[in-house]
Amino acid sequence: MIQDEQLLSDCKKQVLEEKSATAKVLEYLIEIDNRKLWIKEGYASMYDFCIRCLGYSEGEANRRIQAARLSQRVEAVKPLLEKGEISLTNLTLLSPVLTLDNAKELLPKIIGQPSRKVEAILQEHFPERAAKKEFFEVEIDEELKDLLIEARKRASEKDNSLLLKKVLKAFVKPKPTTRPRSSHAKHTRRVPAPTAREVKLKAGYQCEYVSPSGNRCSQTAHLEVDHVRPYAFGGSSKEIENLRVLCKVHNLYMARLYFPKARRFETAKKGN
Repeated sequence: MIQDEQLLSDCKKQVLEEKSATAKVLEYLIEIDNRKLWIKEGYASMYDFCIRCLGYSEGEANRRIQAARLSQRVEAVKPLLEKGEISLTNLTLLSPVLTLDNAKELLPKIIGQPSRKVEAILQEHFPERAAKKEFFEVEIDEELKDLLIEARKRASEKDNSLLLKKVLKAFVKPKPTTRPRSSHAKHTRRVPAPTAREVKLKAGYQCEYVSPSGNRCSQTAHLEVDHVRPYAFGGSSKEIENLRVLCKVHNLYMARLYFPKARRFETAKKGN
């Protein structure tokens, strides 16, 4: 049977190795984030990648992403992480305010401190961050719950505050005067609203990007109707077969993939 002293010693050793491993994981996350590999692999964000691919909880993912980005922005954080002198939780608290200019003053005060003490230190240095926020409370019954779910889908918005703003603006804003429509059909980039709604409904209000490994993006917010064959190359904005739903991230990613190839193709055609 292992002796008490040996048990405590081994435990401390393992804790140090755990903290060192965490620092190493953050280095991997930084490189993955810099290369934007999460986009290619079919994830809507680095946060989504950490949860669905790496298996972290929401809190674990958030702490690691903030710590990774902070350590890249302020290099003095890295050795503190490797030595276990600062926790991921405290780095999350520091993330919004720590800069190269104030790091020398703040970091020594944070080392080895519990989160409650760190919050007090930050409140002392940044009193403006303690400003009170106003909250709007409402009792949610089943009907309102269903309406909120449907509104999130149609507005492509998960943030409750932004969702409420969109809904209220649509209700309060006066309707613009409609212009008379031309009787001649024109080739236009704009996707008709009924067609856009049908495309989103067909996609289940979810981004349709699928990675090479078969992973479909799970993003249900900030969705855009995209042309399979780009409008610039004659793609139709009215044919549902030429339309798909992509989140903003994957819409931009597909555009960057397609247009360099398209330009080379068009150049080759002119050369022939």
